[in-house]
Amino acid sequence: MIVKKINYSDSFNLVILTIAGEDFFISYDLYNELNIQIDDEISFDTYKIILADDQFNRAKNFALSKILYAQKTSFEIEKLLKSNDFNNSTIEKTIAFLKDYGLIDDESYVKSYISDKHSISRWSKNKIRYSLKSKKIADYLIEAYLDDITYEEEYEKAYNFANKKAQGDFSLENKQKVYRYLASKGFEFDIINKVLGDMF
Repeated sequence: MIVKKINYSDSFNLVILTIAGEDFFISYDLYNELNIQIDDEISFDTYKIILADDQFNRAKNFALSKILYAQKTSFEIEKLLKSNDFNNSTIEKTIAFLKDYGLIDDESYVKSYISDKHSISRWSKNKIRYSLKSKKIADYLIEAYLDDITYEEEYEKAYNFANKKAQGDFSLENKQKVYRYLASKGFEFDIINKVLGDMF
């Protein structure tokens, strides 16, 4: 395998090697370490090193493009990388890189997510919990920040939803509808029962 071209990507801060008609993106450090020149013949072992670095740089840039606009969990990044056919060692290395630079931080994500869903979306604690579990967030992280939501805050959310749903109809039939509505939103049964007891 012969190196046909060597170019530089200022936008990615990488060296681009063209070998057998294919472009490989490698770091400047690796390029200097390998001391590659145009028309050099590459051994299979060197090719494997170049290929691994190329995969890492592609995965890293792909992941960076995904977190540029929206915060992601490590699980979400792993899933995205897997769906784009990156191998496990590349994925692990990419996630470690992102964590080292503070670009993905599950704890920060959980704190922000819970705050938004509680204050803006007005989700119940259970709905937030199930959503975060689906993102493979550790239970201890979820519970640590969910504990900041008080019983009174949860009651107030449920009461407001119930009041809107009831629309001034306090019949037994409507009470059952409101009960089902609050349950579907994930509110705890003791909260629902207190709200309905106070309202109906």
